[in-house]
Amino acid sequence: MILTKIKDLFSKALIILSFFLFLSIFVYINYIASPSFKAPVLKSLALTLGFLLIFIAVDYFMDKFKNKKAVYYAIIGIIIFAGLLLRLYWTNSVSTIQISDFGRMWESAGEIAEGNFSRFQKNGYLYTYPHLAFTTLFYSLIHMITGSSLMAMKLVNIGLSLLTAFLVYLISGELSNGKKATAIFIMAINSPFIFFNNILDSQNLAAPVFYFAVLLYLKVFKKKIHPLYLVAVGALLSLGNLFRSVGPIFVIAIIMHMLIFSSYSLIQKRKKGKPLKLDKALLGPLCLVLMLVAMYVTTFVLNYIFIWAGVFQKPTWDTGGNLILYINAGFNHESNGMWNQEDYDLLRDVGFDYDKAEIEARKRLEQRLADKDKVLTLISNKYRTQWGAGDFGGLYWSTVELESNPKATNDMLVWLNYHFYYVQAFYSALILAIMLKLARGYYKNEIKPEFYFGLILFVGFVCLHTLIEMQPRYGYIAMPMITALAAASIGERRSTDEGSV
Repeated sequence: MILTKIKDLFSKALIILSFFLFLSIFVYINYIASPSFKAPVLKSLALTLGFLLIFIAVDYFMDKFKNKKAVYYAIIGIIIFAGLLLRLYWTNSVSTIQISDFGRMWESAGEIAEGNFSRFQKNGYLYTYPHLAFTTLFYSLIHMITGSSLMAMKLVNIGLSLLTAFLVYLISGELSNGKKATAIFIMAINSPFIFFNNILDSQNLAAPVFYFAVLLYLKVFKKKIHPLYLVAVGALLSLGNLFRSVGPIFVIAIIMHMLIFSSYSLIQKRKKGKPLKLDKALLGPLCLVLMLVAMYVTTFVLNYIFIWAGVFQKPTWDTGGNLILYINAGFNHESNGMWNQEDYDLLRDVGFDYDKAEIEARKRLEQRLADKDKVLTLISNKYRTQWGAGDFGGLYWSTVELESNPKATNDMLVWLNYHFYYVQAFYSALILAIMLKLARGYYKNEIKPEFYFGLILFVGFVCLHTLIEMQPRYGYIAMPMITALAAASIGERRSTDEGSV
């Protein structure tokens, strides 16, 4: 009874919170962002509605073929192939220069491929930022196999992007009543999943690993597979976290969702003369411990393999107080909580003394938190900047510096820059689909328990980037779940378990 009341209260609060978070994104896109790209409010809203109608039409059309599996999967294959062509066209047309961390990781990977591990030495790039170590090691493998071919790495990104698209297609089915072809349609043509293939962003490597873990978890939650698969979930979360240090957000979301939304009894009634038995439904929550153990052991073993081999000087979780540095940068009012040279130089200015850096960061943070009104304004600005970009910064990072700019590329980029509101409206349509689902679900109590997992995960990412340094590209890792939520929100009333494939 108590667990039921907690679940009901939490569900209502989560729906309300999520609705207003998505509503603020929707308002920002259509009333602020799109008009800045020369799309009046009415035009932006009309495009949003148009894209939503397209998604509904695709869902309706594909639903007609669910019982004709050969035709259904042929269409899915065509959609994936179209997504492949779009990605190949983009990577072949735009010769992106890898700058910032992207360039440093690729350069470091070339040195590592030649047996030079100096970047891992004290005060070296990967010693100072150890969370980038495994991504750089992966790039070094590409260097060794392909002879330092950047295009080869982009092709790997394309393959991983399409794999993520397929995983989102499967995940959307777990969030609703059956697999949603709308999900793979959106993933195939949505701009961030095209633009980011040109960028050596660790999220490209982490996304398929994290979302494979999500898929397994949802199957465990729905009792389609044994709870012991949570061990595999833990190992996958560890691998994803080694590429992109947001694994704790996924872990917290899984634990919260399993404990709140699973059906189990802490105390089972005992019949007279019968011994007390453990409720079988408790097996899932109990296996969360094994998931955490698997995650820790995988992280520990992989780190110490490279430490014992003389490559790493310290484990990747030893960031030397970097978290407080990121939080401090996240509350820099002048930079809107984004990357800034002042806070970036802090560690260097104290001679890479992590203790001094932490003390200085705390002093700056205390001063920046003193003015509550400025802090609230900063949080508001950070939120809309973080979540209001329809491509999550993909166009900027893939075109900020170009190696070559032939006429075909130039014409395409000019068109994109003048018609960016289409990208915003596409994203806005996804947000609108989720909002409509939440509004209907709140009043009719028809939201499935699995759907809440996606909401918890999204709120987790919002909380993370409210605290730490923010950039639009940091939200890219959450976009697959946003897509799955949107796809699961479209045409769900027509979907049935019997008609799923």
